[in-house]
Amino acid sequence: MSTNKTQKKAGLAEAMVDHTKAVNCYKSALKHNPNSVSALLRIAILYRDQDKLDKAVNYLKRVVQLQDNSGEAWSLLGHCYLAMEALHDAYYAYQQALLFLPNPRDPKLWYGIGILYDRYGSLEHAEEAFTAVIKMDATFEKTNEIYFRLGIIYKQQQKYDLSLQCFRHILPQPPKPLMQVDIWYQMGHVYEQQKEVERAKEAYERVLKEKPEDSKVLQQYGWLFMQTPNDPSSCQTAIEHLTRSLKTDSHDAQSWYLLGRSYIGLKNFNQAYESYQQAVFRDAKNPAFWCSIGVLYYQIHQYQDALDAYNRALRLGPYISESWFNLGVLYETSNNQITSAIEAYSNAVQVDPSNNAARQRIEYLKNCVDGRIKNGEPPPAPQDITHPYQYQSSSSRGSSSSLSSSSPPPLLKQNDRLRHLSSSSTFSSSICIPSPSSPIPSSSSATGTPTTTTTTTTTTTTTATPSTTTAVDTSNSDTNRATKRPGQNHSDNSTIDNKRLKQTSLDNLHLVSATSLVTSAPITPVSSM
Repeated sequence: MSTNKTQKKAGLAEAMVDHTKAVNCYKSALKHNPNSVSALLRIAILYRDQDKLDKAVNYLKRVVQLQDNSGEAWSLLGHCYLAMEALHDAYYAYQQALLFLPNPRDPKLWYGIGILYDRYGSLEHAEEAFTAVIKMDATFEKTNEIYFRLGIIYKQQQKYDLSLQCFRHILPQPPKPLMQVDIWYQMGHVYEQQKEVERAKEAYERVLKEKPEDSKVLQQYGWLFMQTPNDPSSCQTAIEHLTRSLKTDSHDAQSWYLLGRSYIGLKNFNQAYESYQQAVFRDAKNPAFWCSIGVLYYQIHQYQDALDAYNRALRLGPYISESWFNLGVLYETSNNQITSAIEAYSNAVQVDPSNNAARQRIEYLKNCVDGRIKNGEPPPAPQDITHPYQYQSSSSRGSSSSLSSSSPPPLLKQNDRLRHLSSSSTFSSSICIPSPSSPIPSSSSATGTPTTTTTTTTTTTTTATPSTTTAVDTSNSDTNRATKRPGQNHSDNSTIDNKRLKQTSLDNLHLVSATSLVTSAPITPVSSM
């Protein structure tokens, strides 16, 4: 049988959705012509449709060996690598596809590029690619999924109005496998970030009507009641919902942490300690946990333990303004160390210019130093974490993305014909956010079981200014570490030696937003491209 007849027979088998017969026919055609690019491509596509990605990649490699300028083959290869989580290979394949495709305005290609950058955590490039797809083809089969992904991206970028626009757009018909309750959940989380507590409660209540024991929804719904300050009944309600959440999922570090915060609201320090202990045991790399532990120790006057906790928080997350502010409060409290307090407050402002409490404290203390006023005002109360969800690690969020340590350069810039797409946006033409940076370096964290241990710090000199602080090592920084029970074996904490503090330099760090991605049901769409 001739090659043409064999390929026609294979095409007929494809039309009848008999993939096995079609593959065999194309393989028979390859016996007559081993270099048939069309047969190799069809076999690769059939294997990809059957999720036999390794086989598909092997045939696509044969195609690009025969025709290294085949944009179609490079595009398919990028999709396969992406489905296999081989992100660097996918990046190279998409780069080649953009170079060789006669018309690179292919929605499937840019959809894949958007997914790639989403997996890398490069939000601005993912947004550009996704909005480009919608501009190319508003009827693209995965348009609703793209709107969902854009909603998540805008939420992470704190563009909450745009995020809500995306979620409302797909609410009548969510992308599979999501349901309307999943979209309400996301909208509730956006309302929560906007401080619209009642709207957030209403959205979460819609979800709880259908999923009354959903641990994540119970967690966030319970935390909403903590938005009412100095209300013991709200704290108790929060504890009830968070306890229900933990009955469903006792492994969620965030629920344990929020439960601890709720007990702090009731001044129940022992229960707060137990909850924080459970949180740290499950996620020792979360800087928010350690900052709150420092606040706990400060409130019970264990100042050296508070210093250790703030020190750990700043090692893990030097971009958290509350940790720097609390360090300043601690310096003021401990032997009135004004110069060190001003430096810490200055770093709090550098990290978050909207921290007016730190700015006001700097002005007050400088006036005291200059002798313009007498220092008779007590230190302010410490600040606990304002946005606790912002600092969840990807492991604690259950993220399935395989994020690289740094993002590659944007594919958009690899092809002059598509540079106009780099400014495209569905809703706004003026959106511009900083490029993503490599993760902030941090030391190893505790992963051991909760035990009451103490660590000592090497006393080396710190010469710190608000913008240039010198890092000092600690002797047991990389060993298993748990929080110390309130009141247990703590030394005289009336003063703190400034030389013991290890501060982290801000000069060489990129301050990044790490708003958590919280989804009820993951989408895995790349296999069907």
